[in-house]
Amino acid sequence: MIDITVPADAKVGEKEQEKMDRHQDLARELKRLWKVETKVILIVVGALGTVTKRLEKNLKKAGSNVAVQLLQKAALLGTSRILRRVLDSE
Repeated sequence: MIDITVPADAKVGEKEQEKMDRHQDLARELKRLWKVETKVILIVVGALGTVTKRLEKNLKKAGSNVAVQLLQKAALLGTSRILRRVLDSE
């Protein structure tokens, strides 16, 4: 299971732990019901590009060779786009 989240920067570590706790229960249930191995892989990048120390390891587990800097750039550009829309609507 791969979960991608873009929370506020101040809550990146907190959100990662929250998602891990929530998905571990689901992973156990999938294993019990379907008799399959499950892994929980979290990709958490803050709205302004903040990441946790585990991000690079999680990307490798997911089989991705995407650079962390590209994810940070994408998050920042998305935040910029949202901010522009909000400011232009006033």
